[in-house]
Amino acid sequence: MIKEGSYLFVEGQRTVEPYRGKYAVKVPDVFDRVRQGWTAAGLDPDSPYLPMRIEMELTTKCNDTCQTCGMGALPLAEGRTLTDGQLRFLLDQFTSIGLPSLAITGGEPFTAWRALLVLLEGARDRGIDISKLTTNGIWGTSRRCGPVFERLEKAGFLDAHLFVPLLMLSIGEQTTPLEDVARILHHAVTHYTDKELNVAVSSLADPATREHKVDELMAVYEKAYGGFPHDRVHSTMRVYLNNERLDGQAPVNRPGQTPVSRWMDHCFDCFAPTVGAYILPTSLMKQDGCWYSCAAFNVPEKLAFGNFLREPARDVLARANDSAYIARVRAGRGLKALHDVVPSSYTKNTTCTSFCDSCALLIGQHDAITGEKTGHPPAPVIPAASLLTRVQPTGSAQ
Repeated sequence: MIKEGSYLFVEGQRTVEPYRGKYAVKVPDVFDRVRQGWTAAGLDPDSPYLPMRIEMELTTKCNDTCQTCGMGALPLAEGRTLTDGQLRFLLDQFTSIGLPSLAITGGEPFTAWRALLVLLEGARDRGIDISKLTTNGIWGTSRRCGPVFERLEKAGFLDAHLFVPLLMLSIGEQTTPLEDVARILHHAVTHYTDKELNVAVSSLADPATREHKVDELMAVYEKAYGGFPHDRVHSTMRVYLNNERLDGQAPVNRPGQTPVSRWMDHCFDCFAPTVGAYILPTSLMKQDGCWYSCAAFNVPEKLAFGNFLREPARDVLARANDSAYIARVRAGRGLKALHDVVPSSYTKNTTCTSFCDSCALLIGQHDAITGEKTGHPPAPVIPAASLLTRVQPTGSAQ
């Protein structure tokens, strides 16, 4: 399998090579084209924060009940899916901020099959690329696999202009038979080239054993189809993380907690325009419309800046660009920028278990020291008719 992190292209640091990396692009001038889109939308392309992608939660419904679900998915009877009207409205919102691409997640998007097709077709019609579609492979049965691929193609999943679409298969606690996951992988690599479709396997380690299912998946694949296509399948290996959006989740119990200062010093600049190994900056929009300036599973709640279903996306984005915390992190190329604000007596003596946990702690310290406030409280409900008149480009984000 191709390891995550291969072929990293950061704007201004290295010439972009098309068709390289898990999040490959189709054109070498991708950053210029994205900037042109922001400018056409009336935004300042040099703003501290403009998303290259929104990770969009289409539904909270899922056929599985993974105890450590990073997205906080709900059972089929309890989850909610964005309606057709909401999807059309959100796509217009995305157009108003010159959004280059969407990643579709859940829940499990394929439990909302009709809504997924509406979203794919609407994005294609507005020129918004689908750079990633995440699934647990529920549709990988012998009866459904081929027809689903055909319908995805018809709906425009492969019609991207800037990015090679990525099909992300998530395994771990999921109960989808690995035979079905292997069938999807085999169909993808035998029916499409790496210039049409990329494929990846995302595995969240078992919190008790820290073991992944990838080896088991490869064995199942090789038994059914022969050699595993290591040259086509990208990997995304993850560990169990705390997630403050999940009520009642047990805290992570990982030995060897690391000082905040060390997390800061090794933090990657997630706000720098980046393609290839990742697409950055990537934001998150939950099914209820809440928008975060980071798409990590355990993104701090204080990085929520508004609600795309309740207020114009341009206003929400402008609020993120007015954030002193985001401006400092962006200017300093990562969390190490906070060394100038948060004293070493705190960062060297406080420990946590991840970059995102350190980010949450640093936001609290930053706001307490500077007197500034990161994030935004939930927005009041605004009538849809009023919002619809405000989603067109009218000015520049500051």
